[in-house]
Amino acid sequence: MAAPKIDANRGDVFEACFAAAVAARFVKRAKTKKTPLPKITITDADAVLAEIMKKGYVKNVNDVGSAVMDTVTVNVSIPRKAELFLQNQLNWADIRDLRQGAVNFANTNSRLNAQARGLSINARQDLITILAAGTEDQKGTKADVKIKVTSPQNPKKQFRNVDYSLKVSGGEQFHQVSGLGFDKFMNIFSEMGVDVSGASAKYEKLLTEFFDKEVYTQKYSSREDAQRTGGGDNLKKAARIVYEEAAAVLKAGLNAPGSNPVKDKFADYVIFGLSRNVRTELVKFVGNGNVKTRVADGQFRQVLIDNRYFVDIKASGDPKVLIYLADADGKKTNTLVMQIRYKLEVASGKAGGQKVYKFYPRHYLEAQEGMFTI
Repeated sequence: MAAPKIDANRGDVFEACFAAAVAARFVKRAKTKKTPLPKITITDADAVLAEIMKKGYVKNVNDVGSAVMDTVTVNVSIPRKAELFLQNQLNWADIRDLRQGAVNFANTNSRLNAQARGLSINARQDLITILAAGTEDQKGTKADVKIKVTSPQNPKKQFRNVDYSLKVSGGEQFHQVSGLGFDKFMNIFSEMGVDVSGASAKYEKLLTEFFDKEVYTQKYSSREDAQRTGGGDNLKKAARIVYEEAAAVLKAGLNAPGSNPVKDKFADYVIFGLSRNVRTELVKFVGNGNVKTRVADGQFRQVLIDNRYFVDIKASGDPKVLIYLADADGKKTNTLVMQIRYKLEVASGKAGGQKVYKFYPRHYLEAQEGMFTI
């Protein structure tokens, strides 16, 4: 059953729900050092979320069997629409699936539970900060939620802090390049070791054969005016030439068994795109309160290299390269790992105080279900 449509981005809302559930995991502790951690409930997480949306969350909690106090703090910076949505608790019924998914993660993730248990029994003052920073500058990281631990008693100690990158349905993107010009194709593909420069002449010829370049760069008074030129359709046709070139290179390299330059570069690019080379756990909400996880690290890089893939390209419409898992013989399976897609928007802007429109292509790299199962 489809999730209810809400007046906010579900990915932004999930960040706050996830941060609340993680905080509840650190706060709800065992009664003794020998008993296991109790499960948190959706009520536990909701209580934290309510405080977050009122004034922020700060909670002091005793270490098990000790007078020592830890402090759990949650800081959330999400877009205004998501903030307003969550401030009205009547809306929460429409995101029960997200709330339950965050709770299920907090109860089942072995790394989080080991960290929560360790910090609860070490008889040392710990400052545990959970940061959901969707609206903050994240250059150098792909994390949506971070856990940072420090100790006033041992300020020089290097704790193993944890980064989480969250994905919901429709929010699988992990990298994009935007803008007109062949250099954008070079950017998106060359970073994964694919040289598409051979398609440059064909691309430019198709663009200029029917339309002057000003058609593509001009500002229009309405979206309809832009679309009526036919320039958008021609941009897509030209983009398909480049995507077909890239697909041919990827097809040969990714379908081969074992390591090769194309596959090695592809694996490096995926890891960088997912994590910016900072050890990051990917958390994918897959519906009905269920989540899947994958750690983007050296071990996952080797998994990517060890597998074989079948590369296909969408036959019509917006150009899209589809990368499926292949079997041991190199034959296509139904497991879609990722896709690279071209999307042409007629974007709005301002010029001379007037609203104007122009063609604005985007290239998206998107993780699919197979990224969490291979």
